[in-house]
Amino acid sequence: MINKTFIRYFQLFRLIVFGACTTEYELPLSANGSISFQVKESFVENEQSRNLQTPIQGVSNLVLSISTADGSEQVLDRKSLPVLGFGDQLLIEDLVLSPGSYQLSAFYLTDSSGNIMYATANEGSEYGDYLAAPLPIPFEVTDNGSQNLSLEIISTAGKNPESFGYEPGMEGFRETFYFFISAVREKVDDFLDFIPAELTVTQRDHILTQQLNGKLNKIVLPKSSGNFDLSLTYGPFQPIAKEISYDSLQKFEQLPLILEMTKKRDDAFYIGGTFKGNMTLSTQAALDSFGLKGYDIIEGSLTLGNTPEDSSDPILDLSPLATIDQIDNNLNIINNPELQSFKGLSYLRYISQELVVKNNALLESFYGLTSLEKLPGLNLTNNPSIRDFNGFSHVAPMIASLHIENMEHFIGLEGEGFENAINLRSVTIISNPNLIHLSFPTQTETIHSRLYVTNNPALISFGGGDGGFRNISNLELNNNENLENLEGLLQPKGEGVKDLIILNTPKLTTLSPLFLAEQTGEIHLENNTSLKDITAIATADIIFGDINIINNPKLENLNGFEGGKVLYYFVYKGEDPYPGYVWTPPVKITIKDNVSLVDFCGLKDIKVTLVNNLPFGTEIQGNAFNPSFDNIRRGECKP
Repeated sequence: MINKTFIRYFQLFRLIVFGACTTEYELPLSANGSISFQVKESFVENEQSRNLQTPIQGVSNLVLSISTADGSEQVLDRKSLPVLGFGDQLLIEDLVLSPGSYQLSAFYLTDSSGNIMYATANEGSEYGDYLAAPLPIPFEVTDNGSQNLSLEIISTAGKNPESFGYEPGMEGFRETFYFFISAVREKVDDFLDFIPAELTVTQRDHILTQQLNGKLNKIVLPKSSGNFDLSLTYGPFQPIAKEISYDSLQKFEQLPLILEMTKKRDDAFYIGGTFKGNMTLSTQAALDSFGLKGYDIIEGSLTLGNTPEDSSDPILDLSPLATIDQIDNNLNIINNPELQSFKGLSYLRYISQELVVKNNALLESFYGLTSLEKLPGLNLTNNPSIRDFNGFSHVAPMIASLHIENMEHFIGLEGEGFENAINLRSVTIISNPNLIHLSFPTQTETIHSRLYVTNNPALISFGGGDGGFRNISNLELNNNENLENLEGLLQPKGEGVKDLIILNTPKLTTLSPLFLAEQTGEIHLENNTSLKDITAIATADIIFGDINIINNPKLENLNGFEGGKVLYYFVYKGEDPYPGYVWTPPVKITIKDNVSLVDFCGLKDIKVTLVNNLPFGTEIQGNAFNPSFDNIRRGECKP
């Protein structure tokens, strides 16, 4: 499935590329059906076993022809649509057509010079037999309807147009060859560290520019007896320029040409390597000076932030830090009133602990962090100008700890770059004034997650549905005045909640569909003015923590506690884990100030197990009916 971040990029791509131009083949605005295209590479003979497997690369346009269903009339002749690469996927603009029956009669992908790189073969041709659906391909367009066409394409490298069923000498169908190439960082051992450099290949009138986006990159070029000029560039690294002959490039059809790039060493200040310890930079001058040293790794935390004493020289530009590849602890970007972007950190790949972004008044987005591959923790606090959170979409699956606090424009995780955050272990969402629906990505592993959602005045729901967490070890919902239900927090087949704390949530009427783990901890329900139903507690068998049910004025009974639950309280034997703590008098069950509560019968079969002579107490008062705990145990549990 194409995720929402992908769709957003696609919509932006459409606006930029297509918003201001038309071609001679454009149809009238009254056309009201659309066709979308997806492509998949297929292979001929034993080509798949001989070729190294890489995504489709180096293409910039799709060219297609469409005729009426019987092929008697040409509707579109060599219509060209731009193609944009996004990771391993290709973005192709939807095609708008009037309702009717059609057939796709030509389909091929070209590079920026018009050379045909991939094509779909015709039925009856040599390569058409390798495809499940060769051309022509019939399709229908309906009123306001959309249809997706999946096309198989074959590389044209080393092949002629006749093999695809196209006319001999077809324009753009030049004889080509291919080779593989990889860019790596300067090696210190046998480990190859691949980097996304930009490759430019020129020969006379042919120019190819291609982003190297992985370990293996397939480059297709027109055959020529001359030499090719290769240029490789990547941020803070020394550019590479090489002249290589056609014969030499052919040697890399099976194994890649590996080009090793080194960091720039332009001046006497350069040190490179690893900086050991923590570093705090509070002025632009200090940041500039540190950047000249060209460190690759910070073996500690890096903190960037102004202090009142340094306000005359605020941090504005992070580009001097472009050589940094790895931070072994935290990256803290705190109190930078003039900083507007992360530009300059686009080559940072690893943050081993947490990225803390706090109190940066003008910071607008996170798009500068394009190379991040490791980010266990993310803390976003009080950055009022940030409206777009999509800069983390590529690293979201790595995030285990997420803290979002007082972010004025934060409106939810869904559609904001966190759709793939599927390994969340600790989530804190605090004081975000415009957060209405907080829908959590479906967590794929059984991990013990902690969730704190407090002081979000506009929050209504958790999105509903069957997604959310499998196991919540600590759930605290506090002072969310408009929260209406708890649907979407737990997966129906999950393991439940252990510690349950719900405070000051006036619109919540029931704990369902939430449910507790079989062995649970603290249960604390307080100041929930509409809460009537707590039967979600029924799934717990053993309770290890305090029970506090306080000031829930519409609660009439304790249904959910029935079934002979065990309250199990203990002090560790041997070394005291809480030295100096006074265990007396602990009140383990507190039920008070629930003005409608008259039925305590859910507690009558409860069992209390005390270990190591731990004292046990109850406080039951201020309710509509106030039996003693002994009365409840004897069945004297309601008036």
